[in-house]
Amino acid sequence: MSLAERAPRGTYAITAAVGLLVLIAATVSFVLQLVTAMLTWPLLLCSSGRLRFHTIQSRIWRTTLPILCVGLNPFWRQKTHFVGSAAGPPDIIPGSVIFVNHRSNSDPFVVSWLLLLSCIEAKFIYKSSLSKLPVLGWNCVLAGDLAVHHGDKQSIVKMLDKAREVLRQGYHVLVFPEGTRSPSGLLQDFKPTFFQICEELGCPAVPVCVLGTERAWPHGGFRMGCATVHMAMGEPVMPGQGGADALSDQVARQMQEMAREVLMDREADENAAEDPFVSGKPYAYWRPPKEIEDLLPEDQMKLLKAGKGHERGAHLA
Repeated sequence: MSLAERAPRGTYAITAAVGLLVLIAATVSFVLQLVTAMLTWPLLLCSSGRLRFHTIQSRIWRTTLPILCVGLNPFWRQKTHFVGSAAGPPDIIPGSVIFVNHRSNSDPFVVSWLLLLSCIEAKFIYKSSLSKLPVLGWNCVLAGDLAVHHGDKQSIVKMLDKAREVLRQGYHVLVFPEGTRSPSGLLQDFKPTFFQICEELGCPAVPVCVLGTERAWPHGGFRMGCATVHMAMGEPVMPGQGGADALSDQVARQMQEMAREVLMDREADENAAEDPFVSGKPYAYWRPPKEIEDLLPEDQMKLLKAGKGHERGAHLA
């Protein structure tokens, strides 16, 4: 049985070790953020200074976290790739929206490492429930990350207005456009909101592809494992004819092309053909939930790409 056919499994030992690194990173960063906040709080007195305040906080958080949790993590081997001659956000105003596929809870950690290596600072879009976590949530709030309150339309509108202001000031925003993790590995349909914002403001869309994180922190549990993680950043895509839908399609296509180039051409990975971004099929080890297992394969694929046919197969209506 090849590696691609074996379901990823975490261990308690690795989970404890990585969890300790996360705790140390969050605590060290929080102390540094508090000390810095005491020195820079006057920036909060004016609207233009608030973004500078949070940017300083973000640089502390997004330096400490990836160095301790990814760079010094012996269990997650990371490989960084830049695809194209001008990969990454261009140095222009408005800022760029960085779009990342979502396979695992470890994605924010490894993406932070990629941004650190690229000398890029970005505000992350994250679930509001994370802000309630002790220390970790406080780190994100101080860093000025933008929380999504699912089901609260008024809060979502305010968050989107903040995102527009961040972009207008020349800062970057990072979003997982699928909206949720993909347990099958297939690239799910993107939510249109931030592509519409790109079109509205003329923001570049920067595609980032993350591969292998499904083994670093397997979906459906809290145990972590060993993994080789590939992170690829591509060239920015500018809004053009066709509107937000065309931009979304181009970013999705570029993510998959980057995955093929990284796995098959640059790395010559023997398991590359089994990756969903290459094969167009779910992980070899993945099994559909009982709610959709009797459907035709093409119908299953439609549901999976729509984000409705994973372990939440009951949400088919």
